[in-house]
Amino acid sequence: MSFPVASRRARVWAASRLMQLFPRRPKVDDFALREVFNQQRFREASRAGQDDFKIKSAQYRYDYEGQRPFFTTYFPGIDMSKYAGKEVLDVGCFTGGRLVSWAERYALRRADGIDINWVFVDAARRFARLKEAPAHFVASVGEHLPYRAGTFDVVTSYDVLEHVQDVERVMAECWRVLRPGGELFVVFPPFFQPLESHLGMVTALPALHWFFDGDVLATAAHDVARARGEEASWYGLKSRWLAPWERAPSLNGITVGRFRQIVSEQSWDVVYWASRPLFSDGRRSRLPLFRLLRHLFAIPARLPLLEEVCLGRVCCVLAKRRVEECGDEESHLETRAREHSIR
Repeated sequence: MSFPVASRRARVWAASRLMQLFPRRPKVDDFALREVFNQQRFREASRAGQDDFKIKSAQYRYDYEGQRPFFTTYFPGIDMSKYAGKEVLDVGCFTGGRLVSWAERYALRRADGIDINWVFVDAARRFARLKEAPAHFVASVGEHLPYRAGTFDVVTSYDVLEHVQDVERVMAECWRVLRPGGELFVVFPPFFQPLESHLGMVTALPALHWFFDGDVLATAAHDVARARGEEASWYGLKSRWLAPWERAPSLNGITVGRFRQIVSEQSWDVVYWASRPLFSDGRRSRLPLFRLLRHLFAIPARLPLLEEVCLGRVCCVLAKRRVEECGDEESHLETRAREHSIR
């Protein structure tokens, strides 16, 4: 959908005005945000100061995992004791606090994490050493996982799949590095979910991506942040234009329907699927108003088409079929994954 205004300049103006009517500014000490590493106080800090900053970020994720455990929050009822001694890969680990917590809580034999930013990886490594946890981290992308086939028992992806350049490739790579019978835990917001336009650094207005195309939103968000001056230098968009793979700033446009299609095409077995409605997630989800609202969206979140806008997050567990169950399908997918890695 696009806003019915004739020219691109007019659409950018309209989007900018709406953003400014409902402004939002992130807190400079919010260590939940990746963008805090863009701040001048980090970039100009001493080596020791930067190391302390990294540890604070990882500690925040570690503490948050202790308060709202990922597995019990998004996959209630799953017996986590069966994963003791298992080998786990976290795709999109940020600064590693969550994975270090898992290694301790679930007595993992091996815990590996990847992220695209070397600063995050360095923070994760430092935190793992501090906690003496069996966790290892590398810089990589989900489309090219730097591991041999059949390395892990479990792969996790938490609020990452909507940001990758090629969802199908990432899923094929997860299949490749899993052992037969291994499981992929996936959590992500679908594209048309109104609260996840990822414009929260500049505006509190939801669903703008329903009415404006991605290039218009990128330009408007860039201009709004730039107008705020130096205060927004660490969180404003660096470009007024989208990358070729983006449908909105930092988003690839993955929908519930497209995700189901990929799952079917790659012959994953669906072990668990939870229809978590809007207002079920986030730091404000326990507020009375949010509890009421999520009950209102509970039924629409289970209905075809309506789930695209009423489902807060896709939460599912997918299992890699064993060789005797999938015949040549496993070798076919692994061949495709190898072909992707050559490109």
